[in-house]
Amino acid sequence: MRFSALVGEVMRKDVKKVDLDETIERAAQVMRNEKIGSVVVVGEKNVKGIVTVTDIVYKHVASGIGRKVSDIMTSDLITIEPGKTIEEAAKLMVQKRIEKLLVFDSGRLVGIITNNDVLRVEPALYEILLERMKLGSKIRNPLDEKFCESCGNYSDTVTDVGGSLLCAECAE
Repeated sequence: MRFSALVGEVMRKDVKKVDLDETIERAAQVMRNEKIGSVVVVGEKNVKGIVTVTDIVYKHVASGIGRKVSDIMTSDLITIEPGKTIEEAAKLMVQKRIEKLLVFDSGRLVGIITNNDVLRVEPALYEILLERMKLGSKIRNPLDEKFCESCGNYSDTVTDVGGSLLCAECAE
């Protein structure tokens, strides 16, 4: 089975950004306010990295690293072009063990695509991601975990709102 939807058709174009010198707390506030799981870090006209909720929790909160986003950001970016298929995007995410890909066209940031975006458009890819995406040595089981389809965060309770499973915060 081949999946023909293109990254450029699925990606989110409104990428939230923070400056290289912003505090980690500011980045977390942007993520909370926008109900997203990452922000792109920019400096002097170009993308320098990405900060995710996982970066904040693992690097800053759990390990006490840094005060600025530049201290905890991932600067070795894995990117994709808008003309690639979402199947290629899903395979790249699995291979690199990441959940988000920045989309660049001719060296310019044009969007972001997440594993939730892929699953929203091509639910059949869910099994591919489940089979290959591992957290440590454990394969993610959809019956054991519940993720908000809006913000992508885990929640003990998700509610069906208009056909989407949402955490309490997003359901408001």
